[in-house]
Formats: sequence, C-alpha cells, structure tokens
Amino acid sequence: MIILPTTKVKAERVNPRKIILFGKPKIGKTSAIANLNDCLILDLEGGTDYLDALKIDIIKLSKEQGVEPIRVLKQVIGSIKESNAKEGKYTYKYGAIDTISILEDMVMPIACKLYQQTAMGRNWQGTDVTTLPNGAGYQYSRSALWMVLNELEECFDTLIILGHLKDKFVEKDGKEMTERGLDLIGKSASILSANVDAIGYMYREDNKTMVNFQPSETVTCGSRCEHLKDQKIALIESDETGKITVDWTKIFI
Repeated sequence: MIILPTTKVKAERVNPRKIILFGKPKIGKTSAIANLNDCLILDLEGGTDYLDALKIDIIKLSKEQGVEPIRVLKQVIGSIKESNAKEGKYTYKYGAIDTISILEDMVMPIACKLYQQTAMGRNWQGTDVTTLPNGAGYQYSRSALWMVLNELEECFDTLIILGHLKDKFVEKDGKEMTERGLDLIGKSASILSANVDAIGYMYREDNKTMVNFQPSETVTCGSRCEHLKDQKIALIESDETGKITVDWTKIFI
C-alpha cells in the first residue's frame, strides 16, 4: 500500500540534473566547460585541442582504434560506470557532451540497427534512416539518441549538453518570426528541451558572455531550478587587460 502525502514534500535537488547550453559557434561554450571543476568533457568534434581540460577526444580515439566513434563512446561509458561502481560514487561530478549535434550523427549506426530489427526494415541495407520515405526514420534516430543520453545521464551527477544555435522561421498568431533553439533534426530539439531541467542560451554582451534562462517567444530557454528561473547570468567576463574569468557559482550553487 502506498502512503499518500499529507504535507508538502521537500525538493530533492537544487542544481539541474540535465542542462542544455547552446549558442553560436565559438561563443565560448567549450572554454567555459573546461574551467568547470570536476567536469569530464566528451569531445566529439575536436573543440578541446587548444584547451587544458579534463577531456576525452572520442574522434581521435576512434581513428586510433579504427572503429566507429559510437563504439569508442560506448567504451568510455562502460569505463565510467565501472569506475563509479568501484568507488561507490560518481568519478566525475559533471559530464559534458560537446556537441549534441555531433552525437545525433554519431548514433546513426544504432538507429539503423533499430530499424533493421523491425518487420519493415529487416531487408533494408541503408546507412541513414532519415532518408526513409515520409520521415519514417526519424523516430529511430531519436530513439538511438535517447538511448545513449540515458546511459550518459547515469554516469554523472549532472549531464551538460552543449549545442549549436539554429534559427528557424515559425508562425505565431498569423505572424512569421525567427525562433532561436537547439540545432537538432526534426522534433528532437523540442523533445530534448522538454526533458531537461534547464536550457541556457549563450550570447555576448559587451565584454561578457551571458547565459539567458529567460523564456520568450523568440528564444527556447528556461529552467525548473529556482535559482535559474528568469535569470541572465554572466558566465565569462574579460577585463581591460584581457584577463578572462569564468564563474559557474551562479549556475551550480
């Protein structure tokens, strides 16, 4: 028998379990993550080559092993889970995917296998399910992406998803406007955005790189975490001498 609550149940978390940070290329996403203590960067596009960071270059390892990048990523996930189990705690507090757009491409072999396991796809020999007629393959692409994201979420206390900006034209109340959101195929961006705790849009303002958590009609962002709701936070700042400071204390308190 389930005991029903008679008073308010206290919140279990303060900081986001999953967070998306997105913006234009070269806005400073990877540099900022490199300055977050105890954060393992899973570099999927070579963005950390010029940075000192706690990182694993998935593409470089895949070339060295002569295997698909997704196989290397699965090896890394297995090693992290094994380390977590051995230590009885998270080996890394934070884990960052850099970037989600590359991961979406990377999971395509899994998506193809999922389709080939169906009655319709058992004789299919293609390499890209998104080419299937009438958009029938996008569901398998999404399923493959969620499978890997769920495994990654188990590896860290907080999973940080970095992504690029995508501008798209939408019609609202009979008016056409530009909406800024995460660069993913089809419905993946909206579904993923609905299943994270916070979405921050990164942009430059004078000598600062800001993270906007204020939702609006034109930018997909927001937060379930009280300290991030409706906030614009200066994450990176440079002074008159060019010295750069990265401050995560207002995002992870």
